[in-house]
Amino acid sequence: MISRTVELIYLRDLIFDLKINCVLDVGANQGQYAKELRAIGYKGLIVSFEPLAREFSNLEAAFKNDSNWIGYNVALGSLNETRSINIPKLTVMSSLLEPVVNKVKYETESVEIVRLDEIINKIGKINDGSRIFLKMDTQGFDVEVFKGAAGCMSRIFGLQSELSVFPLYKNMPDYRESLDVYESAGFALYNLSVVNRTDINSLLELNCFMHNRRHMNSSIDKLNLFNG
Repeated sequence: MISRTVELIYLRDLIFDLKINCVLDVGANQGQYAKELRAIGYKGLIVSFEPLAREFSNLEAAFKNDSNWIGYNVALGSLNETRSINIPKLTVMSSLLEPVVNKVKYETESVEIVRLDEIINKIGKINDGSRIFLKMDTQGFDVEVFKGAAGCMSRIFGLQSELSVFPLYKNMPDYRESLDVYESAGFALYNLSVVNRTDINSLLELNCFMHNRRHMNSSIDKLNLFNG
């Protein structure tokens, strides 16, 4: 609980430092993340993306009374396509990839996947003045979501992504590969926090928070670290 509180403080500070006024909540489930954004004082636009029909129904109920929170019943990825998603009992663990652990029981559902850089201009509340924060929590598919944002990357001021030290899904990148993709696109690491540990207390998953270097005025060589 303490670690989650600290993580939310870093998230709040990053969002306010970057003057974010639009958060893309990718992998929204029932709106838990959006509700936390409101709890830490963020009042700007939230656009939630959730591909599961049942969970999207619950999500709609969550945002119906919030005029600055909207949602789309789609998944985001690097290709416009239709795919089957694996849905375990704990639906926040639903993934477009297969679990590494074969004994996991899950249902499947056919879902629509779209590229962010193709849908973004169809979202009426997003405009040239939008300062976008891209939150991704897609159980192994974050890098694919990010690749699908290639055509609108300059509009993304910051991001949050879940990193796996030990990948839980087949063919997903580990934390080093994911960070390399984000850093190669011009993002710098702002904070890392622990999401889960293994039963022997080793790191399993991390959340990374990053800012887009092209929108930051400061750099390490401008910091007065060595002069007292």
